[in-house]
Amino acid sequence: MGPLVGLKVLDLSATLPGPFCTQALGDLGADVIKVEPPSGEMTRLSTTGIMDMTNRNKRAIVLDLKTPAGVRDCLALAKGSDVVVEGFRPGVMDRLGVGFKAVSAIRPGIVYCSISGYGQQGPEAQTPGHDVNYLAASGALSYSGQWRRLGPLRPAIPVADLGAALYASVSILAALRQRDATGESIHIDIALADCAMALATARGGRNQAIRDEDRLHLFPTNGIYRCADGQNIALGVVEEHFWKGLCEELAAHDSRLLDARFATESLRRQHGDELLELIEKTLALFSADEWVARLGARDVPVSKAVTLAQAVESQQAKARGIVSTLDGERHVMFPALWNGRPVSSLRHTTPKLGQHTAEVLATLRPLSKL
Repeated sequence: MGPLVGLKVLDLSATLPGPFCTQALGDLGADVIKVEPPSGEMTRLSTTGIMDMTNRNKRAIVLDLKTPAGVRDCLALAKGSDVVVEGFRPGVMDRLGVGFKAVSAIRPGIVYCSISGYGQQGPEAQTPGHDVNYLAASGALSYSGQWRRLGPLRPAIPVADLGAALYASVSILAALRQRDATGESIHIDIALADCAMALATARGGRNQAIRDEDRLHLFPTNGIYRCADGQNIALGVVEEHFWKGLCEELAAHDSRLLDARFATESLRRQHGDELLELIEKTLALFSADEWVARLGARDVPVSKAVTLAQAVESQQAKARGIVSTLDGERHVMFPALWNGRPVSSLRHTTPKLGQHTAEVLATLRPLSKL
């Protein structure tokens, strides 16, 4: 049922980063117990579907951590766990009595992962925020994604939240290896702003000196373009041989693309606004499907921009085998194949509030005097 079978994870987190992290561990076979307050996690009331997409392959229980009984049962669960994950502001778990110090005292060798906006230390540690705040504070929004559109632009996908979740899951697995070697407890401190900053260095380089207005990370031939039918295609034309294939196809409809102004990458950058205008006018001549066929035949990186619902139904997604359906729900699982086969499995969908409380707590009675 997965490479992490036997790993016990106690999930005290909420919303997106923590639950997405523990869901990845659950997809890989870990036994994840999700703890919620009596009122339930706030995302259960959300219309975005975050709850259902971040809590599959978990068991759900209700504990009131503001009561002695809730704290007692939480510590008992932690005593039998390998990993604890929480996602609150620094100090909240300590005040409740289930922080790293309290848990490591009763469970030597615990891997305790704290995920927060700005980390457990520093002048911004108590500052509230959401994904857009962390992206802004990290420098990630200083880079544009389109040739013409300079300046901060919020991405549709919560990059800081999801990036932090994945950094956290990698850190947990690394800490478990360290724990197995030394027996020591480890407190992992993951800051969403740190993770966004780390991702931003892919654009900023070693010295973080590249400015958005330099457009050094952009190409007029690498972006999103509208076609005659109103649908969009994505061109990933960066390398010279891809430019040649694109130019040969488009120049058949507008010979100006063969102009010496566009003969090299540096010239294409220098005259990027003019080049982009020509490309856009030419791509507006045919439908997205037609361009995908024409450019694909020349081995040009081209993709039709589709919806997520269309993507999961594609032949490529089906061939990969990472989309699973259970109880009428369709899930994109942990996206990795081992030896040609998906490494994750969909064992159960998101549980109802407190669905497994009685089942889980029944196993704790011998430990209830903690």
